[in-house]
Amino acid sequence: MVRSIANAYRDAYGGLSREVWALSVALFVNRCGSMVLAFLTLYLTQKLGFTMLEAGSIFSVFGLGSITGSFLGGKLVRSVGAVRIQIVALFAAVPVFLLIPWFESWPGVAASMFLLSLFTESVRPANNVAVTQFAERQLQTRAFGLQRMAVNLGFSIGPAIGGMLAEIDFVWLFVVDGISTGLAGLFLYWFFGFRRYAKRGDTARQQKQAEQDHGDGSPLHDWQFLFFMFVVFAVSVVFLQFHATYPKYMNDQYSLSKPQIGLLFSVNTVLIVVLEMLIVNFVRRFSLLRTIGWGCLLACIGFGILPASQAAWFAVFSMIVITLGEMFMFPLATGFAARRSAGRDQGSYMGWYAMTFSFASVVAPLIGTAVYEIDRDLLWHASLWVGCFSVGSLYWLASRVELDD
Repeated sequence: MVRSIANAYRDAYGGLSREVWALSVALFVNRCGSMVLAFLTLYLTQKLGFTMLEAGSIFSVFGLGSITGSFLGGKLVRSVGAVRIQIVALFAAVPVFLLIPWFESWPGVAASMFLLSLFTESVRPANNVAVTQFAERQLQTRAFGLQRMAVNLGFSIGPAIGGMLAEIDFVWLFVVDGISTGLAGLFLYWFFGFRRYAKRGDTARQQKQAEQDHGDGSPLHDWQFLFFMFVVFAVSVVFLQFHATYPKYMNDQYSLSKPQIGLLFSVNTVLIVVLEMLIVNFVRRFSLLRTIGWGCLLACIGFGILPASQAAWFAVFSMIVITLGEMFMFPLATGFAARRSAGRDQGSYMGWYAMTFSFASVVAPLIGTAVYEIDRDLLWHASLWVGCFSVGSLYWLASRVELDD
């Protein structure tokens, strides 16, 4: 039994290049300090005295910066280089983290959060493109699984520590997040250097692949990809309540303290670290889009059942359901975007894919906080309908898209 489990993990992680592992390590280091967004709603409402609508509008401004950063991160890959963009953006974000606590008015906080998201979110498409450059095409979905595993391993540490730091002083959240961001940039610079196609031991195959992936095909002329992004956007509006109304709901409905909310987030990330690569490796035999659809449905069900109880164990159970859906959904969705962009302008494809989440990050807090003030349970009930729409849509798309093999 133990040998079978060990073999399953070996199969899941085997074959990935050192560069893919290095990109994932940088994300892990960065996410070890990721605690600001998890507690931003509580920081804005409890320390700065913002209303829920004002807090939600801050998240929307963050989303606008995210859209800008995702667009620039994808657009500049061709001229600047995927690794270079990540290094510059990570270093640029450090002083912004440290300056945010100095602002207490809505305009000051909004402006600094816009700038922060512009830098941090430009890393996402650049990292995705770098992964595709350093992973064989048949290994790219697993490479994105490793990428997410690293993110969530760091995120399992960040909010748990962040909950304790928030009890002392919210300012420490920004300081620690800034430190981890700077360390991630230093690691990338140490491993890759600052070359155009920075990597140790460049091979002709990888250089040729990088050139092929900077073709001229635009994602805006690919209706199947656009429809896929719309479905991902709809589900992301539900999922991004994690950063908007979810912490507040856990406090109001389930009476969880800030450290307990941090631990609840850790349930999500620990499950992803332990299981996601095994799941990604297992489901490769199934239809890619249909599997993503079932993941969307599961995640939405996890949110939808939240009003059914006020017990702490039920909050954990719902988090497990959300996490199972997330593991079927996000790494495979990124893998689909990478496969769809093969031979096209990959930077633009991955940039627009990242912008899907950025657009959702603008809309999600506005919808979530507005509905929350009317009826805090209504949002979660509506997520069930989003789940049904997503699985039906992706089943329909799977019968038409060429990559669904």
